[in-house]
Amino acid sequence: MLKTLLPLSAAVLLSGCIVHVKSGPGSAPKYFDNQQLTLSASSLQLLETEAGAGSLSIVGSDTATEITVDAEIFAYSADDFTLTLKQKGNRAELVARASNSNNWQVNSPGPKINLTITVPSSLGHIIDDGSGEIEIKQVNGDIEIDDGSGSITIDGGKNIEIEDGSGSITVNNAKGDVRIDDGSGDIYANTIIGTVTIDDGSGSINVNGAGGLVIEDSGSGGLQIKNIKGKVEIDE
Repeated sequence: MLKTLLPLSAAVLLSGCIVHVKSGPGSAPKYFDNQQLTLSASSLQLLETEAGAGSLSIVGSDTATEITVDAEIFAYSADDFTLTLKQKGNRAELVARASNSNNWQVNSPGPKINLTITVPSSLGHIIDDGSGEIEIKQVNGDIEIDDGSGSITIDGGKNIEIEDGSGSITVNNAKGDVRIDDGSGDIYANTIIGTVTIDDGSGSINVNGAGGLVIEDSGSGGLQIKNIKGKVEIDE
């Protein structure tokens, strides 16, 4: 824990075209906007992201000195979403949520916020995500994800924990341990330095290269493993 914190530096830059037409849950969003949030990362160790519906992309940079969030917003109105980035101690908290994203109908494009986030590579991440694909790359810190649905792709990271409802999961080149608790969807883990631990409901499991492997539950689906350096435990 750092004893001295630098002053918070945050800015919001607004751009793009805004169209506001009266609508509500069950109809397609009529409000669109692009917003950018920035926050100095000089005293930060962790980024906590709470996101509803929409895609999430996190890219690490060895030269970045701040967190930059580019948001693509689809909502019913200008006051029908939440988008904030704040510093609390040595962590940053990002909230991106469309108010009525839980009212989606089948085959209806509901409200969402697509996020592209650039961060210093050293930051750790805790992510609570509703739906939409997640992509993380060039990050060196620990990663913890609690996801409802949508594919997850991670290239890099140290110790990684994923709890996922549905959607495929791919983890490559992690420098620590990887633990995956998955409801449904295929799992791919490649070139993991530490131990891979998997509790899976359904979908194939493919592990190529790991320090060790523990399959607590393989559920339904094929299992392919190779190049495991250490102990392998499979609970049948």
